[in-house]
Amino acid sequence: MPTPTSPPTSVHRSFQLWIAAVVVGVLGSVFSLATSATVPNGYLAAGGIVGVIIGLLFLAALVYLALRMRQGENWARMALAILGGISAVFTVVGVLLTAGLGVSPGGISTIVSLLQAALIIAAIIFAFQAPANAYFR
Repeated sequence: MPTPTSPPTSVHRSFQLWIAAVVVGVLGSVFSLATSATVPNGYLAAGGIVGVIIGLLFLAALVYLALRMRQGENWARMALAILGGISAVFTVVGVLLTAGLGVSPGGISTIVSLLQAALIIAAIIFAFQAPANAYFR
């Protein structure tokens, strides 16, 4: 079956959710950068900045992969599913572990992280619905 020229609605929704997850991630990075700049210890602040840079590079990779997925590249859909799945699992486990250890990363940070994980999970689900599967064959 030939690949249609335009993606089905489920692929389009997945793409929108990936972009929404990236926007939430950028906002979270800005918040993290703003809070790390107020840390009195220079090493901690520098570590926070490096973490934000790595996070932004990861988000840029997600945008690239989402664009390729929307164009019908199955390898990009698989890469997004793997990277997104790992990211969502680590996010949820991290939130649960910090809560269990009594460490509070802050309410806003926790909400942003869980929102981003939910968007990623939804994006993966949409990318593997029946119309999407037919698009990638």
